[in-house]
Amino acid sequence: MAEEAGSEGHVPAVRPEASGAATGGAGERSGSAASAVPAVRSDEGDRAWMTRPERGTVLGIRATLLFCRVFGRRGAGVLLAVITFYYALFAGKARRASQDYLRRIGQPHGFWAGWRHIYTFARCALDRVFLVRGETGRFRITHTGIEHLRALQAEGKGALLLGAHLGSFEAMRASSVDKRIPIHILAYWQNAKMINDFLRTVQADFDVRVIPIDPRDTSYILTAKEAIERGELVAVLGDRVGVNDKTCTAEFLGAPARFPTGPYTLAALLKCPIYLTFGLYHGPDRYDLYCEPFAEQLELPRGRREAATAAHVQRYAERLEHYCRLAPLNWFNFYEFWRAE
Repeated sequence: MAEEAGSEGHVPAVRPEASGAATGGAGERSGSAASAVPAVRSDEGDRAWMTRPERGTVLGIRATLLFCRVFGRRGAGVLLAVITFYYALFAGKARRASQDYLRRIGQPHGFWAGWRHIYTFARCALDRVFLVRGETGRFRITHTGIEHLRALQAEGKGALLLGAHLGSFEAMRASSVDKRIPIHILAYWQNAKMINDFLRTVQADFDVRVIPIDPRDTSYILTAKEAIERGELVAVLGDRVGVNDKTCTAEFLGAPARFPTGPYTLAALLKCPIYLTFGLYHGPDRYDLYCEPFAEQLELPRGRREAATAAHVQRYAERLEHYCRLAPLNWFNFYEFWRAE
């Protein structure tokens, strides 16, 4: 169950020779930005989240939703408690990854703490269905920093939104529909086809704002570029390493961890503002959405590209840690994250 989330916003490494074509023949300048990342590639452990199979069935998801309709969203929490207890008991790798994270962030990290962490993920996963359907009235949603997005909208400017597998990005996207702020999500979902196929059945236009990522084809960069040029927003998540990703090691929760450099390469290619965005869940029905400026235009200058990229990655890791501490149970990377040690 904890591996069902897939990865919205994972950005593979951009090859210099591919980036020129993807950005309409940007040539030398695009190639320079694309190569401005530390030459450290991910290993199999960093990509563990991509190869873990989905657990559960569509029938199980439908049964949970039916239970929710009959007994209410809070009543469904009882069923989720049973399901996640079973999962925490038998999915040892995911539970141990949870306990390792909780220990690092200074939280209780025994079995029940790990179960509670997985249960929080399950609540957000269930809420995702309602959010995809546009049922935001079920939730209390607060906004901090939405003025930044309003200003972009007023100026007709697009931007890159940089988030993480922390809380719910679906809450941000659903709220943006209500606020009439178009957000496209760069998504790698090859390891989560079942849940996403199901979401398409509950919301016909589920794919309208999704830019699918194929590590073998960089045309998604052109699609993102066109969206930003229309004054729209494109979201990427910067915490998981994927296929062929180059990485950079940053200090995170007191220890070195690997982060992908693809989002920063993409931002340099698109030459647009970049904002950090997070949607933190606080039970039973509240989501706090945050948006803060990260860079007006991210640059990776010649001669010190690796150092510049490393500085951006470290700053991202520091802000990510800040938001993790605001809602410790919202961290949804249930695999061995701190492999750099």
